[in-house]
Amino acid sequence: MRKVSLAVAAAAALLVFAAVAMAQTNIYSTTGKIASGGTKAKPKPVAVKFDYAIKEASGNLASPVTTYKIHFDGLKGDGSQAKATCAASKINNAQPISDSVCPSGSLVGTGTVKALVGTAGQPTDPNSKCDLNLKVYAGGKKSLALFLSGQPPQCIAQIGQAIDAKLSTDATGGSLTFSVPAGLLHPVAGLDVAVTSVSSSIKKIGKGTKGVFVSTGCKGTRKVKVTFTAETGETGTAESSAGKC
Repeated sequence: MRKVSLAVAAAAALLVFAAVAMAQTNIYSTTGKIASGGTKAKPKPVAVKFDYAIKEASGNLASPVTTYKIHFDGLKGDGSQAKATCAASKINNAQPISDSVCPSGSLVGTGTVKALVGTAGQPTDPNSKCDLNLKVYAGGKKSLALFLSGQPPQCIAQIGQAIDAKLSTDATGGSLTFSVPAGLLHPVAGLDVAVTSVSSSIKKIGKGTKGVFVSTGCKGTRKVKVTFTAETGETGTAESSAGKC
């Protein structure tokens, strides 16, 4: 009888764990737009627009996402092609932290970030928000600097932080990868910040065959794919068309 009871207890514990895990499952979506044209032999500078959204399966607060990898088919990035550069470290080392240290010509894009604050897996409060402005700076040949800023009442805390986003290239296209610092995930002790949506746009910058982002061509329809890694360790993806090649 004891063995049976232990087995039942273990099964019940697993069911509870599964229910909790299910309650905190993030759901992701993305959209993008990139101009057509360009080949590997003759790349074409292009503007890049991409958005993504995050929600939780039961309508509760999503688990904070720690790492993002955004992959664009037939695209290659090079931050050094901007008129000037401004690394994330330069912004974060400013006293106080500010993008005012960035030279003219280093700003390559803008956007907005919307988030809710609370406890992951628990009901959301629409009044507990943290809406931030996003500015994208050319950080160097293989990086972009993502500067996030906001203050009350738009956000429950004063925010000013730059994130170093790495540019890389593979056989099918280019990626932008970055991890979110703990101070942005939890700006207030004991609370989680869960991003609900991000909208971003990077300008067409470059001449001839060189640019911050260039199209190198692809087959059929170009896709944008985002891989999300949540603080729980859960990984999810979202993919959509970004226009014809």
